[in-house]
Amino acid sequence: MFQRIKTKADFEEIFPILEEAFPVTELREKEEQEALLEEKPYGLYGVRNEAGKFCAVVAAWDLAEDIIFIEHFAVEKNSRNGGIGGKILDAFTDWCGKNVVLEVELPEDDLKKRRIDFYKRHGFVWNDYFYLQRPLRKEQSPMPLRLMTKPMPLDEENFTRYKTCIYHMVYQYVEEE
Repeated sequence: MFQRIKTKADFEEIFPILEEAFPVTELREKEEQEALLEEKPYGLYGVRNEAGKFCAVVAAWDLAEDIIFIEHFAVEKNSRNGGIGGKILDAFTDWCGKNVVLEVELPEDDLKKRRIDFYKRHGFVWNDYFYLQRPLRKEQSPMPLRLMTKPMPLDEENFTRYKTCIYHMVYQYVEEE
């Protein structure tokens, strides 16, 4: 089901799904995103529909022996609202066989609440610890988010461990003590 993206041609086909699904503040520059394909802990996975076109993408980091971080998850606009997103998310979390963590926006409006509820329906748990997403682009500031995890909530010690792994590997950021 999941095809690891390794070629420029596949990347060119899949990147528009990310661009359409995410605001600029939540996406790297195209060249930086493509450069990540060479990073061993990073995987960009595409899902093709019956016609052979990419209809979804999961960008994930293998952070530790027991942690996968989903940086991006998107379903192509014309394929949404038919249950495919939930099936892909469930299949990915089963396939990776690790604890899964992802960032979500604070539930400040209906769309953000619906996203959080979608993840909850698929086994993710809200962790109400203060968390700042590090900027993906130079001109940006950190953004307050929360971590959701599957299958278990995080205690404070594991929250700190997950956050440290994400900051170090995904954002190349080291928190000052």
